[in-house]
Amino acid sequence: MLTLYGYIRNVFLYRMNDRSCGDFMKVISMKFIFILTIIALAAVFFWSEDKGPACYQVSDEQARTFVKNDYLQRMKRWDNDVQLLGTEIPKITWEKIERSLTDVEDEKTLLVPFKAEGPDGKRMYYGMYHCEEGYVEYAND
Repeated sequence: MLTLYGYIRNVFLYRMNDRSCGDFMKVISMKFIFILTIIALAAVFFWSEDKGPACYQVSDEQARTFVKNDYLQRMKRWDNDVQLLGTEIPKITWEKIERSLTDVEDEKTLLVPFKAEGPDGKRMYYGMYHCEEGYVEYAND
């Protein structure tokens, strides 16, 4: 027969076990969350991005097409160049793309020179095509 003392003792022990089990689960949960956070951060910072082709894998025609598309998109925002050339869609004349003869696989950037001509003028540009990153920087005369 269960006495009042036995009943209280059983409830107290149950609650103590429950509380310590809860504390144990909190510790496990915190460790689990911490480990997941570390894994997520590592994935974000160290996961290799999808990169474009290396420059030695890009043909001259592909480089010119990429630079031309990028240039024509940017021309819409380059008011000074539009005024100088007299058009947003100039005629483009390509120069020779110089490639490295010694360290072909280490080449990170292709220099793509071209001339843009419009009804009001012409301008020489040098597109620096960063192949793997997939963007172009420009310089002009």
